Amino acid sequence: MKETENAQRGKGWKTAVYLLLALLLYAYGVQVTNVNLEEPLEPRRQQNLVGLIRQLARPDLFSYANETRSMDISLRMPCPDEPKGSQLGSEGRTIVLAPNCVNTTQDPLRLTGEGFPANASGVVIWHPPGSTTTRRVAEFRADGSGNFIVRFTMPDVRETADLQRLEIVELLDRRITGSSDTLKLTLDRILETILMAFMASTVGTILAVPISFLAARNLMTDVKMPQISLMLAVILAPIGGWLGGWLTRWLLQAAAGGQALVGLILLLVVIGLLAVVLRLGGSLLDDSPKRWQQAGRWLLAGLLGLFGLGVVGNLGLDLGSWLTPRLGLLAFVGNFIFVMADFLLLLLPFFAGLAGVAAAMSLGGRLGQRLTERLSLGAAKLAMIGLTVVGTAVFTYALLFAANWVCLLGVCRWWPEAGQWLLLVSLLVGVVGGVLALRLQPKQQIAVGTAVYIFTRSTLNGLRAIEPVLMGFVFVVWVGIGPLAGTIVLIIHSIADLGKLFSEQVENIAEGPLEAVTATGANRLQTIVYAVVPQIVPHFIAFAFYRWDINVRMSTIIGFVGGGGIGLALQRATNLTQYRQASVMVIAIALVVIILDYVSAKIRSRII
Repeated sequence: MKETENAQRGKGWKTAVYLLLALLLYAYGVQVTNVNLEEPLEPRRQQNLVGLIRQLARPDLFSYANETRSMDISLRMPCPDEPKGSQLGSEGRTIVLAPNCVNTTQDPLRLTGEGFPANASGVVIWHPPGSTTTRRVAEFRADGSGNFIVRFTMPDVRETADLQRLEIVELLDRRITGSSDTLKLTLDRILETILMAFMASTVGTILAVPISFLAARNLMTDVKMPQISLMLAVILAPIGGWLGGWLTRWLLQAAAGGQALVGLILLLVVIGLLAVVLRLGGSLLDDSPKRWQQAGRWLLAGLLGLFGLGVVGNLGLDLGSWLTPRLGLLAFVGNFIFVMADFLLLLLPFFAGLAGVAAAMSLGGRLGQRLTERLSLGAAKLAMIGLTVVGTAVFTYALLFAANWVCLLGVCRWWPEAGQWLLLVSLLVGVVGGVLALRLQPKQQIAVGTAVYIFTRSTLNGLRAIEPVLMGFVFVVWVGIGPLAGTIVLIIHSIADLGKLFSEQVENIAEGPLEAVTATGANRLQTIVYAVVPQIVPHFIAFAFYRWDINVRMSTIIGFVGGGGIGLALQRATNLTQYRQASVMVIAIALVVIILDYVSAKIRSRII
């Protein structure tokens, strides 16, 4: 009984200590955040807040034809020794300004009007001396008797010996003549924002799908290979990448300038040489001729496809250039054809290089696996050490070359430029790697998939940790102010975010279909296609629509740093204190977000 009471007493003390710590944290937080409840109650701040809310509540949606009547009254800066008031009468209307002078921006002015039409409204405009612009300092509205009283302060004090002018502008009649320039600009920019978000969401989704498989623990933890396979994959990777990029660039050049026939003949020669290489590789790996014939057919289709894409890309450039000046209002269609063709020709070598890297690494991994199985223990040990030296040197050289090219954080000064010294350093690191490989067994399986999983997840987390605004600064400097910079930022952030969401969805799939497909002898790619993809497609589509919704909101913030879209126009309006124009843009953003949120929610509910 006493033990129970002591335990309860101990829990009570712990709770009290936790509450005391929380209270201390809040107390320190109040000090750090400079909480001061007196500042919002200051008359000046309240007056500014009211003025801001009034402007935001009157969005600049329409253009008007105004009929006005104005009266001028004098103002002094600074005040004389004996401040007085000013009075002016015109057409039955009387206005009195008391006092008629100010010394500071805190001095209040009182404007009284009599004899105005019932419920008449207008503004008070200051004409600063020596300036071509005017400043609106107050607004007024008469009561049912045609009288009003308005109090205000001056936004600035410009001391002069001459009298300054306040213009009281009475609005007599106002007619809507159409939509305002602000509304037209807002519609144009909000459409640009939606399209930026759409392009970023689609491209980001396409690129995030393969990355998500590499970031899925359940798919990668079982990927293991011996050291020989790993090193052969590393050694052949740059060769495959270079071959894929070079061959694609050569095919694109052959497809351009009317040399398609010559390029096709040379392509057939290259295909013949590659067929011989594949035949030799098949005999070395003791694979069935059927598999290598299938690989040869895929290679033939791929090379012919690249050649055909080169022809299509060049035709697209010519067609887009020809259509753009001839389509009038639909000129954007010709520009789209030109840009897409240009993108195709620009990115084909890159993606072909990636495909070459993947194919070379797959070939190296399978070749290393067969060598490990067929060689004796001693020969396999020697092969492993030699390949480790070369593979580590290749990997080190690639890292140093990349760092030397980027010059990240000024690291270039710590090692020489790419050349023989860089090669020597890589070889030394390779020798060290070979010495360390002495402790490994040739048939020991290395968890390559786990390393790829950790690297991919860490990269995605790092990209998500970088604020899109900071990315926006970088890409605005690189590609210039405009929607392109914002679109690139949204694509990168979409890849990082969707890659994580997609990978978590892959990790939560049912294991039954995965085990069933694996039991049939399917390889890794077939397992993903037939066991993983059918389970994740609905969720991937739902996440893609949700990302579009997020990108619309995020593009507004990126626009503040020059990333295009409505954010850039909103930033300009707020910087110029054009709050009525800013109100229109805020309303447009809110409507678009609400509509997209509703639409994406409906689509997700039907898909999932």
